[in-house]
Amino acid sequence: MTKRVVTAAAVFAGVALAHFVVSIAGVVLGLRVWFDTAPGGTVGVFDLVVVRLAAILLAPLSLVHRVVPSLQADYPEIALTSAGFGVAAVGVVSLWWRLRRAARREG
Repeated sequence: MTKRVVTAAAVFAGVALAHFVVSIAGVVLGLRVWFDTAPGGTVGVFDLVVVRLAAILLAPLSLVHRVVPSLQADYPEIALTSAGFGVAAVGVVSLWWRLRRAARREG
């Protein structure tokens, strides 16, 4: 395998895994944060940040739910969203490689 293929695979795996872990952590901590925000409760800053970040990362699922209402925010859907983010990251890295190669040819 070439260096670029290994790098692309590592970027895909890293981004998809990070997205999945943060998303699941946000789902798991969501109920605890919801109860802690009730009157008299105190929320940990780290928990709140993880839940808010997961809400942002899972925003594409809310758009899909409007198109296909029967889908649920279950683990397979979160995994597919994570894979989508991984594919997008590989696309960005590939575009960066092409732009860098074009800049070398010009300069």
